[in-house]
This record gives sequence, C-alpha cells and structure tokens, in this order.
Amino acid sequence: MKTYPITGRRWRAFASGLLLASAGLLAPLHAQVPSPAPQEAPVPGSVPVVADAGAAPAGTLDAARVDTFLDGLVPYLMAQGDLAGAVVTVVENGRIVTERGFGFSDVAKRAPVDPETTLFRPGSISKLFVWTAVMQLVEQGKLDLDTDINTYLDFAVPAKGQPITLRQVMTHTSGLEERLRYLIVLGPDHPATGEQYLKEWVPDQIFAPGTKPAYSNYATGVAAYIVERVSGQSFDDYAQAHILGPLGMQYASFHQTLPETLLPHVAAGYRLGSGGSNPAEKVTTPGVGGLYASGGSMARFMLAMLNQGELDGQRILRPETVAQMFAPQPAILPHLPRMALGWMTSDTGGYDTRSHGGTTLFFYSWLYLIPERNIGLFVSTNSAGRDGAGSALRAQVWERMVEEFLPQRPIQAAGPGVDADTARDHAATLAGVRWQSTRRSDSTYLRMLSLFSPVRVHPQDDGTITVDGQKGLNGQLLRWREVSPWLWQEEHGRGLLEVKIEDGRPVYFSAGPFASVFGFEPIPGWRSPAWLFPALLVSLLVLTLSAIVRISGVFVRRYHGVAAPVEGRGLRWLQTLSVTILLVGVVAWVLYAQALGAPGAIADFNNAPLLAMQALSWLAVLGALVLVWVAVRKPASWPRLRRAGAWIVAGAGLVVAFVAWTHGLLTTGVQL
Repeated sequence: MKTYPITGRRWRAFASGLLLASAGLLAPLHAQVPSPAPQEAPVPGSVPVVADAGAAPAGTLDAARVDTFLDGLVPYLMAQGDLAGAVVTVVENGRIVTERGFGFSDVAKRAPVDPETTLFRPGSISKLFVWTAVMQLVEQGKLDLDTDINTYLDFAVPAKGQPITLRQVMTHTSGLEERLRYLIVLGPDHPATGEQYLKEWVPDQIFAPGTKPAYSNYATGVAAYIVERVSGQSFDDYAQAHILGPLGMQYASFHQTLPETLLPHVAAGYRLGSGGSNPAEKVTTPGVGGLYASGGSMARFMLAMLNQGELDGQRILRPETVAQMFAPQPAILPHLPRMALGWMTSDTGGYDTRSHGGTTLFFYSWLYLIPERNIGLFVSTNSAGRDGAGSALRAQVWERMVEEFLPQRPIQAAGPGVDADTARDHAATLAGVRWQSTRRSDSTYLRMLSLFSPVRVHPQDDGTITVDGQKGLNGQLLRWREVSPWLWQEEHGRGLLEVKIEDGRPVYFSAGPFASVFGFEPIPGWRSPAWLFPALLVSLLVLTLSAIVRISGVFVRRYHGVAAPVEGRGLRWLQTLSVTILLVGVVAWVLYAQALGAPGAIADFNNAPLLAMQALSWLAVLGALVLVWVAVRKPASWPRLRRAGAWIVAGAGLVVAFVAWTHGLLTTGVQL
C-alpha cells in the first residue's frame, strides 16, 4: 500500500512504523492467506529458459523438457532474490511429471532440498485439508454447509442478523475481522491450545454473513475445531487418518511436534538465503496453516483432487463432492473470479484455475490446478527473499509454465469500451474515495493503517487508472482501462477490476484473482483520511509549536530576569503537562510501531509494552480534556492572544484524542 506524503521526518517515520508493524503482524496473517498472483508473469531481464511447447504431444508434458524449463528458470529467480531453497512438483493425467528440488534445506549444513522427503511449510494451503475434512463429514451426513456453525460448537461465534454457516466460512464471507496474534509462534508453543485460542480470542463481526469476502484465519480455525468435535479426533490425527495416510503422503503431518522420523527432514526457514536460519514456526490451530509437507506428498494430494477424490484405489472424496468444491459460488461482483468451496478461482492464460497459496514468516507456497487439462503444480520456497522474491517465484513459475507448455488462448476484451468523458468521470469518482480492505483487524490499533495508508485510485493521462499496491511481477503498477461502465480490464492482460454502485455511489470494488477473498470499501467519512490526516498534521504542528514556545519562554524570562505571572500559573502548568503527554504519546506510538515491524517481533510479542501504550493513550485523551478545561477556566487577565491560543491548543489536543478514539488506540485488551 502507499502512504500519504507526511511532512517531517518524524511523521514519515510514524507512517512507516505503522506499516512495518502491520507487516510484522501480517506475517502470521500472510502465513494463512494467499497473496494475489498477478495475471501476467514477465520475468525481469533475460531468463535462460529452453522449452518448445509445440514439440510436445497434445495433452502430454514431457518430463525432460519440463525439467529443462525449471532448471533454467528457478535457479535464476532464486539467485536474483537471495532464496535458500525451493521445491517444484508437476503432475498431469494421473502421473507425477517431475519433482525438483533446488538449493538447500539447510544452508549451514549444505543439505540439498530433496523433493520427495524435505518438509516445507505450505502455510494456508493447509486450509485445503480442512475443507476436505469438512466435506468428508458432509458426505457422512454429520455436517451441513448451511447450518449455523454454533450448532456444532461449545461456544458462541457472534453473527449480525443471521447465523454464520460453513459455506460462508469456506468462501470467506463469515464477516469476521482478522485475528493475528498467536497464529504463528516461534520456538516454544503458545501456552494455549487451539481450542483455548478460539474461545478466548473471538473476533468482532464487521459485516453481515454472506455479504462481503474477507479472508479469515479465525473462521478456518473454527471449521477445523468443528471437525474435531464431530469426529472425536484432534484435527492433526483426523487429517493423518483420513487424508494424509490414505493418500500415501508419507512425508506430511499436521502435528506441530513432529514424530522423530520426520524431524530430520524439516527445511530450515530463512528471511534471506544468505542470512541465518530461524526457529521453527508453529501454528496454534494447525488446520489454519500448520502443515508440514514435501513436494512429493503434495503431488499425491494434487493427483487425488484431479482424479475426482481417488488415488491408487483410496478414495477420500466422492466425484460429485470434488465437483461441488470446484464449482464457483455466488459473488458480490459477477465479472470477477469467485471463491469456490475452499478453492480460489482464477484465469491463467485463459485456463480456468483452482488454487490456494500460503505464506508463513519464511515459507512461500502455492498449489495450482487446471482441472480441464488435468495438470497441477506445487511450488514452495523456504525463504522470504529480497523484495518479495519468494512470492514472485511461486507466481512466475506457474504463469511461465502455462505460457510455455499449454496452447495459448487469445486475450479477449471484456467489453466494448467507454467514451473518454465517461472514463474520466468514473476515474475521478473512484479517486475521490479513500478505500480500506474488507480483510482487516478493525477493533485494534491496526485500524490506524486506514489513516496512514488508505488505498487510492489514481487516474492516468492515457485514460487508464492505477490502484495503490496493484503491481505486476515487473514491479510496475498495473494499469486498468474501462471496457464497460464500472468494469476495467488490465492493459495487455486478462485481469478485471469491477466496482459496485449503489445510489450512484461506488460502495465496493475488487480486482484480479484476489477478488474471491477480499475487496475494498470506502472509509467512513467521519474518519476519512481526506480531512482527518491533514487535521492531525496541523494539530501536531500546533502542539509542537506550543511546546517550543513554552520552553523558549522559560529561557527568555530567565535571561531577562523576569518572573512568570502568578495568576493562572497552575493552569499554565496543566497546559504544559498535557501538551507534553500528548506529544510523548505520539512519539511513543511511532517507536512502538517501528519495533513491532522488526522481523519476528510479533511472534515474540509481549503484553507489557502494549498495555503501557494503551495507558499512555488514555492519559493523552485525559490531557486533551484538561486542555479544554484550561481554555474554559482561563483568567480574564490573560492577553487576548494567550486566551485564543488556549482554545487552539485545546482543539489540537481534541483532534489527537479523536484519532486515538477512532483508530483503536484506546482498546484495553491485548488482542491483535
């Protein structure tokens, strides 16, 4: 996302610190969410790829040619991005085409990645196994997708207006805000069990069920817990007995404390391949993102799903159930990719794709299927890499492979286009709105991100629009051209951006393959950055100048030997104290946000600093009220300028207090 320009180094640091904090907090969030794969995947620079799609028999991938393709592309991307290791497995027509390991599972030991045995952390791809388990129990009549989930629980999940169903959980339309803390921990396990986590950290519901997509790790955790309650087994054991075991996924497990036979095969995790390794990531609710799996084991899962739920005589799902899971569900925007039952839908080179991605702190993974071609690919890295290289690699490998080995389908325009005046008017309408993601933590201080980094739409001179954060793999912002009223298509691509209009106003938009899991809605006017951000900057300037004047006044009077006026001395001291508290509070939040943005900080999160910050926020609000009280009680003997200044300073304090109140700085718990 893009930040507003902020005057002054300290306030640039504030916005930067908050963004870094979100990155640190969203590491566990991304651990369980697929990052959007761009529609096109140009490789920067010259990549030595040797593959001639035309030479292969129709419907058959030649293993040697696929290996040549991967050997030319993957090591290049790894070197460019400073990645330690990677694994790629490709399946087609009921067979494993290739399993390739690249780089090291442990750099210090120079241990190579073995695609058959090295255990990677696929993150949110774990959710596919939760949905498989749910559908197994649906087949048995033990679960119903359209029944209130509270029917299956021993605690209550809140719902607005209507109950949340498993269908809504599987399509990420539960309406629940995100819960970030304790999703992933480093080293020792979190003291709470998954059951305790779900019961003690229940999120707020910010949308009515079924109305808007908002990817939810918590809701997936609830689904896994329902599997436990209905089956009578822990999810770890259930998955082993009913999915991993039957499919022969020997090198795979959901147990966060791995069996001794698997421990030697775990790949170390790295931020950079040239850096040190990190402690093992563990997931409090394993179904959300706790899978360990080798490339070979993931190949067997892909084969089963492409073969209508059966592999080597072992059936984990009925054919009609697999078809049901792959079928797109209703969506808020009809032209965009929809969520299937647990699977993301997208277009890859004109081919209808089912996929799911996963990101942990150190592992970046994606699983792709094209059912019509009976092709699947799993890719994972054990490093984040430089400039998001792990994320870029997983998308590029897939997009490039489809481009190289499948017959190309021409890009079709999604509409006849609109006239220039309409395009300008619609672009200006979107640009006038500050947007926030539907997938967010709304009841904590992370709401502050909507003030410092709202999503904005930008009209371009050539009639296209760009959107903050919507970049291709070449790092450039994607350009979208309006092809039909309120529908835009990616320039030279297949991706679509669509806007929902109500009463002549845009109320929602989304774009590309991530449309199935979240979109964007307007930030409410009463806390819109359009006015509140400038007001905050002016207020902080006023408070800073007030502090400077007070400090300089002390030295000036001391230099001239002039005593401060006696009348109103107590009020002046209260003013000074309140202004100091307000400024200290702002600076403290800057430093706190920057500290949380440090690598691994959220995994080692400590309650005490957050509680201290919350206490300081409440003191700042009290200080703002004191400033108002001083302005009301000011002595008549004060000069007119001082009396007016008291009200100006009080107004500045109230703006800061308003920001604290509206953006989650006054919460009293330790939930994030």
